[in-house]
Amino acid sequence: MAKDPVTSLDHIIKGLVPKVKKVVEDNSKRLWDRTVSRHLTGGTGPDRLARRSGTLARSTRPLKVRVEGSKVTGGLAFGAEYAGVHIGPGGSQVTIRPKNKKFLAIPLPAAKTAAGVPRGGPLDGIWGPTFIAKGVIFGFKKGTKREHKNPIPLFVLKRSVVVPRRVDPKGHLLDWVKPAFVQDLSQLVKGV
Repeated sequence: MAKDPVTSLDHIIKGLVPKVKKVVEDNSKRLWDRTVSRHLTGGTGPDRLARRSGTLARSTRPLKVRVEGSKVTGGLAFGAEYAGVHIGPGGSQVTIRPKNKKFLAIPLPAAKTAAGVPRGGPLDGIWGPTFIAKGVIFGFKKGTKREHKNPIPLFVLKRSVVVPRRVDPKGHLLDWVKPAFVQDLSQLVKGV
């Protein structure tokens, strides 16, 4: 009597699931490594973000691979709350508006560290006495350094800013990982 084909098929599927899980896990890690090393390393460009504090890169992690029945899922998670501003469909933009005030205070070079991180907010006392002229906040101190005789432009006031999304999940991430992922799966199926 021949083997039962349904039992044989169930046995094959049960053997494949852990192998597929491993392929998804490996490709999720490859995708994570590529994203952090290529798109979140600095040098702002059409597909790169400047790395200032490193929060977005540190919060990016491969998802834990899950098996639900015969479905295996994995991927990448961006943990920083502002990730959606920078990561989204190619060519799209995000408009940022103030939530509780009338204006956004955009730091100018004198109000930033060498890495581009703001030294403080416009209301912080580190700037000394401040005043507003023509939409610019001026102060007499450059952070915690010496006091200047002439006012220094620290922040520009804007009602909104438009930020282009630089990392396209489909174009920069999925289209990059898909060929290797499909090849790994086809090698797996050939081995059955």
